[in-house]
Amino acid sequence: MLKLCYGMGLRVSEIVNLKVTDIDSGNMQVLVARGKGKKDRYVNLPDSILGNLRDYYKEYRPGKYLFEGQGGGKYSIRSVQNVFKASM
Repeated sequence: MLKLCYGMGLRVSEIVNLKVTDIDSGNMQVLVARGKGKKDRYVNLPDSILGNLRDYYKEYRPGKYLFEGQGGGKYSIRSVQNVFKASM
């Protein structure tokens, strides 16, 4: 989450809304749907993050959302903020 936020310039709200299908590793792009201003945009996916995303996917096997909570729904913004705070 930290690498996505920093390396790709994503907002916390954009991170929790990322879907597995938004990642296009072939073109090295990520679709950020309904970002700031409710507009869609593509963000470049750095090579340094792709390996981490693949490892994460293999370990956690997310369903719809890239980062899912315990119930299978998307991670809450507050939970991501807590992850960021704990990493300091």
